[in-house]
Amino acid sequence: MNMNRLATIALAVSLTWTGASAFARSAAEWQTITSQSQVSLGQAVEKAAQAGGGTVIDIELDDGDAAQPRYEADVVNAAGERSEIWVNAVTGAAALHKSKGKAGNDDVARMRQARITLAQAIDTALKSSPGTPVAAELDNHWGTASYDVQVLQQDGSIMKIKIDAATGAVLRSKQDR
Repeated sequence: MNMNRLATIALAVSLTWTGASAFARSAAEWQTITSQSQVSLGQAVEKAAQAGGGTVIDIELDDGDAAQPRYEADVVNAAGERSEIWVNAVTGAAALHKSKGKAGNDDVARMRQARITLAQAIDTALKSSPGTPVAAELDNHWGTASYDVQVLQQDGSIMKIKIDAATGAVLRSKQDR
């Protein structure tokens, strides 16, 4: 392997690690974003589902590029098309941001396995760990469909709660600082 290629790989790895940490929010950043939000994560799920004409499989509170905070949601409709819907976290206005084409086979399989909704998973997570939910997604836990819900705690940390998508049982909780 030549030196230029090694340098390119090293730079890519470095940017990947740096980029991942750029998305981590401090307690103060979360406090600012959530204090400006008038719409809950559960309400945003409903609005995104209506606007996208389908099922929300991923949603996250974002600072809105320093404008107004917004929820960014991925919605899969009955035709299997995936779209990104933005929900204004202050007004609740929801609109299509972009179409993403066909949903992946993994997403479709997880949707078929799920017996509870994303909104129900958020409610279950809040019973397990009170706070402010800021993100939720339909995911996979050892081959079984599950929901990952992130709940902001009063101390600014994030509690990650994994919920079985078929039974609604809490599979695990862990704090992420």
